[in-house]
Amino acid sequence: MNKKIYIGVYGIIINDGRILLIKKARGPYKGMYDLPGGGIEYGESFEKTLEREFLEETGLKVRSLKFIQNNQFTAEYKNSKGEEHGLHHIGVYYSVESEAGSNIKTDADGEDSLGAEYIDINKLPDIEISPIARPVVERFLKYI
Repeated sequence: MNKKIYIGVYGIIINDGRILLIKKARGPYKGMYDLPGGGIEYGESFEKTLEREFLEETGLKVRSLKFIQNNQFTAEYKNSKGEEHGLHHIGVYYSVESEAGSNIKTDADGEDSLGAEYIDINKLPDIEISPIARPVVERFLKYI
C-alpha cells in the first residue's frame, strides 16, 4: 500500500447563507463535497497556497483571510487503477473573503475539482462532505 502524508490549505466563504464548496474529482473524497483549497507547493506559504488554489478551483481572487484551525484525518482508499493508498491528511483552514463581483467557476479544473457551487447552509446535513472538512464547517457555522 502506498502511504502518503498530505498537507492542504482550505478556505471557508459564507455568502447570503450559502457556503462555497467544490465537488471532489479524485482521491479518498471522490464524489463528496469539500472546501476549496489544496496542497502546498515547495517554498509556498499557507496564504499563497490558498490564494492559488482558490483561483484554480473557484475562479475567485482572495481579498483577505483569517486563520481558523487545523485538523487531520486518515483514510485508506483505492485509486482509479484499483491500487490501495493510505492518506494522512492534515488540513489548515482559513475564513476567506473574496474580491467583490467575482463569479465562481462551476466547471471542472482538470485536476481535483468537478466545479464549485454555493450550497445553502441549511442543506449541509443532507449532503456528503469530506470527513476532514465536515467538523471544521460545523464548528465554523456555530460562531457566525
